Parts: sequence; structure tokens; C-alpha cells
Amino acid sequence: MSATVLAFLALLLIVGSVIFWFRLALSVRLPENRTGFVLIWASGTLLGVIALVQGAGWISGIPAGLAVFIGIFLLFTVTISPQQVAPDAIAVGEALRDFSALDENGEPFELASTAGRPLLLKFFRGHW
Repeated sequence: MSATVLAFLALLLIVGSVIFWFRLALSVRLPENRTGFVLIWASGTLLGVIALVQGAGWISGIPAGLAVFIGIFLLFTVTISPQQVAPDAIAVGEALRDFSALDENGEPFELASTAGRPLLLKFFRGHW
């Protein structure tokens, strides 16, 4: 297979899987087992490396290089990420369990105190 075909196939695998990943993320349906995505990213990275080793010119070198860079980045972030779905996580559409926490002013807040009134809760989780 030519380096050009491998390069564009590698980039297509990576970009296609990232688009699919973000569609799942937007609909809050990311899978707990992400092995399929990791295998696709690793395959795309490997195809990009093979295309570069085969002596890809600049037309195929750019997509091959992008596939390798993006694939390594994705594999690295998945490897170092401690993020996991908790076994007792609340599912989309499920009723919110009672909890207490501090509000933005440092005052105690209890969910039970809002019973019967409309409420918008905004949670922020930093990934750093």
C-alpha cells in the first residue's frame, strides 16, 4: 500500500474516531470501556508511522504527521487520566440524590432545602 494511502487512512481513522467520541460525549454516552477507541487511535498512529517510514512526500507527510501527533496525544491523555465512571454515578434522567455542600459564598447548601422549587445546579469539574 502506498504511503499516501496509508497517511490518509491513518488521519481518517483518528479524525473519524475523535468526531464519534465528541458526539458520544455531547450526548453523555461515553463508554466505560474505552478499549475500542484506544485500539483505533493506536492503529491510526501506527499507520501514520508506517507511512512516514515508507518515505511519504509532503502531500502524504502532512496527514501522516498529523495522525501520529494526534494519536500519540490521545493515547497519552487516556493513559494519564485517572477519570473513571463511579459505580454509584447518577445516570442521565435519574432523580438527584440528596446532598450537602458549600455554595460559592462558602455557606452550607442542602438540596432538600429546595424541594418543590425549580433549581438549576451547575457543577464544574476541572481536569487539571
